[in-house]
Amino acid sequence: MSKVYFLFCIHNHQPVGNFENVIEEAYLKAYKPFLDVVKKYPEFKFALHCSGILWDYFAEKHPEYIENVKELVKKQQVEIISGGYYEPILSSIPQRDRIGQIKMMNEFIYKTFGVEAKGLWLTERVWEQGIVKDVVDAGIKYTLIDDYVFYSAGIDREQQPELTDYYVTEEEGRILYLFPISQTLRYYIPFKPVNEVIELFYRFKSNEVIALTMGDDGEKFGIWPKTYEHVYQDGWLENFLTRFMENKEWLNTITFTEYIQLKSPRQRIYLPTASYFEMGEWCLFPTTQQKFEEIILNLENEKIKQFLRGGYWKNFLAKYPEANNMHKKMLNISQKLAKVNDENLKRTFYKSQCNCAYWHGVFGGLYLPHLREAIYEHLINVEKQITKPTVIVKDLDYDGTDEICISSDEFNVYIKPSYGGAVYEIDLKKYDKNLLNVISRKKEAYHQRLVKFEQNVNNTVDHKNVKTIHDLVLVKEPGLSKKLYYDWHLRYSFLDHFLHPNTKFDDFYKSAYGEQGNFTIEKYDVASIDKKNYKVTLSRKGIVWIDQNSCDVEISKTIGIKLDNEIFCDYLICNNSKQDLPLWFATELNLLVFPSEQNMLTQLETDTYQIFDEAKKFKVRITLSDKALFWTFPIETISLSEAGFERVYQGMCILPSFKFVLKTGDVKNIKVNIGIY
Repeated sequence: MSKVYFLFCIHNHQPVGNFENVIEEAYLKAYKPFLDVVKKYPEFKFALHCSGILWDYFAEKHPEYIENVKELVKKQQVEIISGGYYEPILSSIPQRDRIGQIKMMNEFIYKTFGVEAKGLWLTERVWEQGIVKDVVDAGIKYTLIDDYVFYSAGIDREQQPELTDYYVTEEEGRILYLFPISQTLRYYIPFKPVNEVIELFYRFKSNEVIALTMGDDGEKFGIWPKTYEHVYQDGWLENFLTRFMENKEWLNTITFTEYIQLKSPRQRIYLPTASYFEMGEWCLFPTTQQKFEEIILNLENEKIKQFLRGGYWKNFLAKYPEANNMHKKMLNISQKLAKVNDENLKRTFYKSQCNCAYWHGVFGGLYLPHLREAIYEHLINVEKQITKPTVIVKDLDYDGTDEICISSDEFNVYIKPSYGGAVYEIDLKKYDKNLLNVISRKKEAYHQRLVKFEQNVNNTVDHKNVKTIHDLVLVKEPGLSKKLYYDWHLRYSFLDHFLHPNTKFDDFYKSAYGEQGNFTIEKYDVASIDKKNYKVTLSRKGIVWIDQNSCDVEISKTIGIKLDNEIFCDYLICNNSKQDLPLWFATELNLLVFPSEQNMLTQLETDTYQIFDEAKKFKVRITLSDKALFWTFPIETISLSEAGFERVYQGMCILPSFKFVLKTGDVKNIKVNIGIY
């Protein structure tokens, strides 16, 4: 009997820490209207996955959504899909957390809907064969993976331009069924005219029973640019469902579990580590990404694309050191938490594993400070409850060199001797906040697209022609390409500079100035550690270039915590050269604070600088031993999100600088205190 089955899975998700108004808009424009339309067609079966973040939100704000889903489950129109509860990339978290997150979701589904989940939504469809054992041990029977990954395993794309049905894999004897997500369907639905979608299904009408799989974001049905008008106001979804049901003599829907019972898997397969094709582009380093995109754009033979692969998801942690800092903090806390039996703490910790802030592609991700804030909030909240004040010397970020953590009742201060002796994290335990959660201004491959777009004075965007989010070029404000500045170092704090005497404020702001010393990102030695008094002394013998001459200079800095809500850094700058040195020394501080004015560029002379954080309601007061010239400016990135190219505030750079002449053998003492009030 000839039947074409459409296996349809909707995946709804919002990041941990996203603004409530954003989630509410997604509910009103995508999640609710989609359900309202589809439930009018009870014969149209589909699978639904909502991340735990959304289930929690619905339970609190919109219990009617859960009641509607219950009704559809009872009528067997909907199959509920499991996954990691707080939407982690499964291969990026420890095994115990991987299984724990899936089981948490399974338990929620059974308790709420009275069914045992058999399927798993694989976050960002990031596949590694090694997760099979843990997924199956958590009670899962099947998952969905992009067809691109199947082709990467060697399936002949010429012979099978569209993959149908499902496959079977195994790891250590555990069996898992794999459904290939059709990229064609992902790009057709809901962007192509309904007739073209039905015609696509019709091509597969034959003398046998086959199934085509689509699994994709529910947000594309209402939240992606112009889709609400297209899908609901213009009636695309209603028209699609009507036409679909008009062809039910040969075209039907079925749940994934039902299809497994109906038909055996096509074949055994072992898939390579991969995700959807675009993810492989995004995780490449910028220059490599540009070259990869050029290769794809200029392909003369589409057959070659099957054999092209981009990068590996975990390289986001190499591409973005700020993401790596979060990730390694998460791993360290996971180890400590494994010894603690507290379900509430575990749930809080699981929230820190939500994937969105750890990477960046076409969505804001890592570049959205409120998402990073949420990750740190949950990490710090858990960490302060399971650790005691101490000083730790350990390779905390797993790069082969030791870092130092000074922990008191009020603060955690993380120091990286191998990177300028800088402080890269200050945790304010009272506020569950990392004060140094600042991302540097990085070159991205898509910046080239922004420059070309703004150079074309006749550029226009045809909003009536709805495209996928990957194709749209939207700019949230004009002239963004002229604000592309790139940092040559990470935006840590207590970074040591010797500025060229001709350096202007604007030069430093644009990261286009002359550095006269070799201290900023170079290695410092650990001179002493005073665990009793919560302080560490670092030193470096380096060079300052004066009029073509290299002059020996030594910096010793003692970083520590005072018990009266202050962190301090005491500098001793010694002239070891044989000549007097005119020096312009600056210590760079980068803080994620949210003042009422975030775009202020200021220059002033003072020994005290204050800034108030409107979000958490605390004051940062920087006090110096001497009056200094303060330069302050916002760190703003130009990044890509679903709303288009946008300027995003990442934090404040505060640069106190000191001009002085240091005679041979003399020492200059500078004290910097950061108080939190």
